[in-house]
Amino acid sequence: MKLKNIILTIILSIFYPFSLLQKVEKDKISFISLESKVLAHDFELINDGLVKSDHYKLEYILFEYSSSLKNQFAYVLACIRQLFLINRSHLVLLDFNNFVVSKFKRKKGVKVLQVWHATGAIKQFGNTVKRDYKIQNYDYAIVNSEFFVDTFSRAFNVNKDNVKITGIPETDKLFSAKYIEESITDVYQKYPLLKDKKIITYAPTFRGRIGTGFHEIEIDLDFVQKSLGNDYAIIYKPHPLITQSKYQNNSNIIYMQHESIKKVFAITDILVSDYSAIIFDYMVTQKPLIAYVPDLADYRLTPGIIFDYEAEFPGAIVKTDQDLVNEISMIDCDEEKSSKLYDKVFQYRDGRSLQRVIELIDDIMGEKK
Repeated sequence: MKLKNIILTIILSIFYPFSLLQKVEKDKISFISLESKVLAHDFELINDGLVKSDHYKLEYILFEYSSSLKNQFAYVLACIRQLFLINRSHLVLLDFNNFVVSKFKRKKGVKVLQVWHATGAIKQFGNTVKRDYKIQNYDYAIVNSEFFVDTFSRAFNVNKDNVKITGIPETDKLFSAKYIEESITDVYQKYPLLKDKKIITYAPTFRGRIGTGFHEIEIDLDFVQKSLGNDYAIIYKPHPLITQSKYQNNSNIIYMQHESIKKVFAITDILVSDYSAIIFDYMVTQKPLIAYVPDLADYRLTPGIIFDYEAEFPGAIVKTDQDLVNEISMIDCDEEKSSKLYDKVFQYRDGRSLQRVIELIDDIMGEKK
């Protein structure tokens, strides 16, 4: 275990006995995030659904983790707050791996539901990779289909029976014609230069670890743009954990750090990604995608990939900038491979995943509605 985790454990151990003196509030649900300072994505949707039902008391600790010294100090304080919030809540919702839950057993009557921040997974994660601490003490997790049950069970140390196939709330909008139409209008209003262009969206996952910092993979988007010509526009949608990019102020690339990726999908003609689970969401559009994976050989080993990437990926796989340009220029979607993976990943296509998650929460809280 790293020194900072040892120090954090010692600090939390001082406060832990006092957190156990609290009474568990049977109608309290808490949201704990390390992804965002505000309710976002599935957390926002679930929160809105619970507010609408008006059955529960809701409380929040929303924190955006980074490796800066100031943020690390704030993280220690947030962990102390988590100790107390967890032990007075009937249900705790997580959107990321949680140190406090894993290291300290909570009071009897407290349940933990992992609402992961993606539709599924391509890369190994959680307990299936080398970690500074073991993930444990989670009670439930939600997934999009049977395809992910075993992976999530092992990653979070959750009994398979408690990995619930509800669908992921954020995917509901992908099946909404109204949402897609509104997204197209909104993005074109904000970025009128994109009109009448063939739009390539580049949206990779991060490289690195939460303890050592995150960085983006090397790619020459200027070369790609110049090679494709003015009929094309390139949108770069960085992973939320990437806070510094060499393309932030590049006039040749449309850098969209804060725009919803699902909104961007509505105007995208070709998606270029890698090991990011957003490819699952993009398959709903039935538009072509390309994998840019110059580090595939290494990535297959560390952190590892949960399925046969080259056999399953529903599009071209390239490893150089020139090959990427070539594939974009003569794009061909492998409809058979796309359909097979799509069928594995999406058990529900009815736009009612949020409703199923709310019903699961009601069941856990003992209030079947």
